[in-house]
Amino acid sequence: MKVTHDFHIHTSLSLCADESATVENYIDIAKNLGLKKLGFSDHFWDSAIDGADEFYTVPPKQDFEHLSLIKPELEKVKNQGIKVFFGCEAEYDPKHHGVGITEETAEKFDFILVPNSHTHFTLPKNMYEPHHLHADFMINAYEEIINSNVSKYITAIAHPFEAVGCPYPYQQLIDMIKDDQYKKLFDKTAEKGIAFEINISSTQGKTPEQIAEQSEIRMFKLAKECGCKFIFGSDAHNTKKHQIYLNCDVIYDILDLKESDIADIAK
Repeated sequence: MKVTHDFHIHTSLSLCADESATVENYIDIAKNLGLKKLGFSDHFWDSAIDGADEFYTVPPKQDFEHLSLIKPELEKVKNQGIKVFFGCEAEYDPKHHGVGITEETAEKFDFILVPNSHTHFTLPKNMYEPHHLHADFMINAYEEIINSNVSKYITAIAHPFEAVGCPYPYQQLIDMIKDDQYKKLFDKTAEKGIAFEINISSTQGKTPEQIAEQSEIRMFKLAKECGCKFIFGSDAHNTKKHQIYLNCDVIYDILDLKESDIADIAK
């Protein structure tokens, strides 16, 4: 494989993952795939920041103490030829116009992902229509994430603009955002040293030709043009997700990526 890392992995510590999502199981799969680095990024909300219950159907209750339960498991596998990282997928915080993590807590992680696209939680339901309101919400969320007080700790934007749980094809939202709007965001992303995640979830069941036609590819090309670095992630919530991880190499080739295009942590 050209892509030898996965920096978006959920274990059963994430309330939405299943029992197969264990460090040991992921390590076994990584060995078969030839991966060299795994980043564990369970869902996170800092207990020092209020407001989670205002945006989430079920309050995450996934604070630093909870996520730290993985540390003994990571310690057990550290000598198996795969480097492991203790990270999190923090959340966009609409209430405070930033991210649901403090600087003090951010310093305790090896890496941090933040999505602007968990709109199934954060978007008021009356903003699903007309669609441009949904797109505008994600643009604003992206801006507030990269301009937040914790931006220097953010490793990558997770599945950017791929609106989770969208009641219509989220690709419509990606398509309606103009190139110059993307470039404004991506120039700032590159300037901040924040990577752009290529999440392979959307490639399931698709041929290389179909992947090349996906709306995300235009977005990835613009991010590359703006000088953004990339990081790949499976967004696995169970062990089956890695069955499509070879699609990383398909996207790598479509974008004509080089090692210099990959974020330093993932090289």
